[in-house]
Amino acid sequence: MIINGLLSLELRERINDYYVNYSPDLLKLLGTNLAASFVTRKRPPEQKLFQAIILQAFEDAVSKSGFKRETYWKEDSHKWFLENSKDFQKTCWLADIDPSIIRERYIHLFKQGEIEFTELQKSWINYRECYRLYREAKTKEERVEIKKRIDKLNR
Repeated sequence: MIINGLLSLELRERINDYYVNYSPDLLKLLGTNLAASFVTRKRPPEQKLFQAIILQAFEDAVSKSGFKRETYWKEDSHKWFLENSKDFQKTCWLADIDPSIIRERYIHLFKQGEIEFTELQKSWINYRECYRLYREAKTKEERVEIKKRIDKLNR
């Protein structure tokens, strides 16, 4: 009910009970059953928080952005889904969602080409890896060789 242009407290509470920030396009990608598990039940705030983490990881993974930071987030999300770590498992369980369902859906989307890395994103990932190797290099000679690879990437 709207009173003087404001939503009634009861209606706002009902909306907030189901509110999780998500993109409709993302929900389409997740499929009906999985998307419904994110939006149909009233959940405690803690579960909503962990759901939001999972949804953000999916948002990062489907990003087509060519910016370095977003590409790194995409790669991190991609690894998070594929590696099936304890952190991933715990996050899913705390969101009250079976991790195998989330992971299977991600792998399906990746195999179907719904989630892919552009050439620019691949270049940023390669750049990141080269810098990781550069920082881990033990000798000056190793750093010089890796620096040459980095310089080639910058051209």
